[in-house]
Amino acid sequence: MHNLTKIKIFRALLWLTYPIATVIILPFALIRRKKSSSLFFFLDRYAIGGAQRVYLDILESVSDIQKTVFFTRKSADSKLKDQFYQFSSTECRDIHFWCDNLFFRLFSVHYFAFYVNRHRSARVLSSNSTFFYDMLPFLDRSVVRIELLHNFSYGKKGMEFFGLANHKYLDLRMVIDEFTKQNIISQYREFGIDHKYDERVIVSEYGVDIPTAVTKTEIPPLKILYAGRGTHQKRVWLLNRVAEYFIEKKLPVEFTFAGPLDNDLSDFVKKNCRVLGGVGEQNRMRELFADHHVIILVSAFEGFPVVVKEGMSYGCVPVVTGLPGNKIHLTHLSNALLIDNMDNEDKVVLNAIQCIELLLADKELLKNLSKNAYEYVQKKFGKQDFLTTYRKLLID
Repeated sequence: MHNLTKIKIFRALLWLTYPIATVIILPFALIRRKKSSSLFFFLDRYAIGGAQRVYLDILESVSDIQKTVFFTRKSADSKLKDQFYQFSSTECRDIHFWCDNLFFRLFSVHYFAFYVNRHRSARVLSSNSTFFYDMLPFLDRSVVRIELLHNFSYGKKGMEFFGLANHKYLDLRMVIDEFTKQNIISQYREFGIDHKYDERVIVSEYGVDIPTAVTKTEIPPLKILYAGRGTHQKRVWLLNRVAEYFIEKKLPVEFTFAGPLDNDLSDFVKKNCRVLGGVGEQNRMRELFADHHVIILVSAFEGFPVVVKEGMSYGCVPVVTGLPGNKIHLTHLSNALLIDNMDNEDKVVLNAIQCIELLLADKELLKNLSKNAYEYVQKKFGKQDFLTTYRKLLID
């Protein structure tokens, strides 16, 4: 079923239950103690991932302000839970039980909308939470409603359709790369949305911590890092084939896989590569970036991934599919190696192998690409600009 259809059906049910909720649910929202701050976040989950790194930095931008964070989806792991729950001036609550059960959700949507409405000049920022979109029609107009969209999934079940269906209710739609903004505007034109809503789509490029200097070990071996989940979008099964090629050829290439990938890698690869599982500690991730020469991704779709920026900040050369979001910042043979033929999986594997062999054979090229990647991040992706933008957004 298309997400737009699901949204319409559930929205109708929410309106049907609204009169009942005003009688039964509203009193509970009224007797609950109000927060000292009117700043709320409805996020999907605290499981390890690039999106969660962005959330933590947004929280950092208002670290001195009291705020409440609700997690509305069940987390696959708890790698980052402590970082959220121990964050300064932050109260975190996992409410996925009340969100996942559709019967409870019919009333919990109203409960949390009633509760947020009690807070004068409330501001709500949400990302990847369908629960938040369900709340939108029931939030007072005085509530500032902000969405953070990470990328398009290019299918009928993409998160972008929730933003489309609720564009009138969203005061701001924040994105972390220009390509995602252009996708939203193109989607607006496709569905006949008025041009005035284009102004609500704002780009704030995600910034990363950048060390003052980077020193890489000499090759061989050439050290290659994949860090991320094993979702269909990431196509880790293709990386598995790439790793198997170099293992079988006994070439001096070492692969490290960081992420929940047990079901995505063959036993052969697990036996012959470093497979770390999810890495929640940021300092450990920095050590991995510093220790590797290449950050690799063969995603079928996404914007410009956070992990690529983080890798570049430590001089890792991106070897990634030539997606439009990547091409905004990456240039083949200048600060990255881009994999062509993204839709042909066999050619993706072949091109990835060729890129790695090129780096293995040309040490000077590797050094130049590493230097250029690091310098590009220094110019484009300093963290302070990102923090300043969100502080103004959430406070002013």
